[in-house]
Amino acid sequence: MTWEVATKQDIGLDLSLWKDAFSLIVDVFQDERTGIYMPRNFLPGYVGLTSTPSANVGAVRSKGIDGSVKIQRNFNSVNVTLRGNLTYSKNEIMERDEQQSVYAYQMQKGYRVNQTTGLVALGLFKDYEEIRNSPTQTFGAYQPGDIKYKDVNGDGIINNDDIVAIGSTSTPNLIYGMAASASWKGLDLGLRFQGAGSSSFFIYGKTVYAFSEGEWGNILKGMVENRWISADISGDPATENPNAPYPRLSYNGNSNNYRGSTYWLRDGAYLRLKNVDIGYTLPKVMLNKIHMSSVRLYCIGTNILTWAPFDLWDPETADPRGKLILYPGQ
Repeated sequence: MTWEVATKQDIGLDLSLWKDAFSLIVDVFQDERTGIYMPRNFLPGYVGLTSTPSANVGAVRSKGIDGSVKIQRNFNSVNVTLRGNLTYSKNEIMERDEQQSVYAYQMQKGYRVNQTTGLVALGLFKDYEEIRNSPTQTFGAYQPGDIKYKDVNGDGIINNDDIVAIGSTSTPNLIYGMAASASWKGLDLGLRFQGAGSSSFFIYGKTVYAFSEGEWGNILKGMVENRWISADISGDPATENPNAPYPRLSYNGNSNNYRGSTYWLRDGAYLRLKNVDIGYTLPKVMLNKIHMSSVRLYCIGTNILTWAPFDLWDPETADPRGKLILYPGQ
């Protein structure tokens, strides 16, 4: 048993121009951690151990870029400052204790730490003819309107052997921010943006899977309006949409549909106007008369606007189940 060993490489640039009116800091880095201490969960039984030992068997490589920029200008009596920062990093598992698999794509080696895995969804079954002409799915009974999965290994059967790396990780690989501030004769304005990207997460739970978990309660509005519906019920063949955002309605759960797959995977990227700050600092002449040194009146707004491909709930939380908030009177 030993300490982990970290080998760090970094190339950096620190630049300042025009009497600090423009400044830039950039670092490109690569870290390799070897000898990561972890349980030996996949030792064969014939070794004869009565408990799971641990050893220095893991290795991870991380690389990325980190930087910030600042610009300051004075336009007559208006002072303006712009700031920005960005961090992008990506890691790869080089070695770890894991069981060998017939399919290399099911190994963690070569993928990111906490890489999202699941089935590849091909839409929804339109009719029984399509079901008969498709590989057999082994996750429970299914019918038209249920999720159709990809036979990754081509053996004609869709099971856990067809689970692959999909999407990214729930922890964003990209974090960035922007800020702007301006002041003029006691008035000041500040804006701060916050963003994240290169992340994904599954959605599930009773707010997504209607009538699941033994409860009815509230469900998302889109589940009713944008799901696959049999033409026998709706009277319109167009409602049997194989690309509908939600599968057919199932009471008390559907083991075929409620699987981690690209069907339920969502992009966790977002850009948010995190803060708006408007203030006014009273003149010194006025404050001297009342024996005060500084008084500033201000108004702050938080989480004003959010731009994101996912809009069912706050994408910043990466919450897979969503949260329904009930207010008095509802």
